[in-house]
Amino acid sequence: MRFRFLLPLLIAPLLMAGAKKPVVTVRFHLKAAGSDAPPFVVPVQVPGAPAPVNIKKIPEISERSIQAIYPFQAADGTMGCAYKLDAHGRIGLDTTSSENKGGVLVAFVNGRLVTAMLIDKRISDGVIMIPSGLFPPEIDAMKKLYPVIGETPKKGKKKR
Repeated sequence: MRFRFLLPLLIAPLLMAGAKKPVVTVRFHLKAAGSDAPPFVVPVQVPGAPAPVNIKKIPEISERSIQAIYPFQAADGTMGCAYKLDAHGRIGLDTTSSENKGGVLVAFVNGRLVTAMLIDKRISDGVIMIPSGLFPPEIDAMKKLYPVIGETPKKGKKKR
């Protein structure tokens, strides 16, 4: 009889191990402040920066908050994409952009550093953009997960 209560505890880790990982990850991390503790930051090499930059390990915004996308061709031949965020993401972006003006937001797609952006103004409309540096296969994967702004939804597209 005692073991009946232990069964859910033993099965839970197995179920979580089988959880599906996202097909595409889109994450925006803040540059860490000098006072942030080492366990909560990670150094990354940002193109154009003379030394590695410490960023916070936990993203301010992730793919879980994306509601729709608007991909476009960038001037450098790569792709860019605007991301419309849900209410949670919009509030997070508004808070991050207002509290960290002058800070740096680093964008990663599938774990690859794409760009670092200066936070120069408050963003309250819930739209964040990666201006360039994305590749067509990444955009294609995003199109399978999120509605594209301005396109008619296709059958079978996953609702988020």
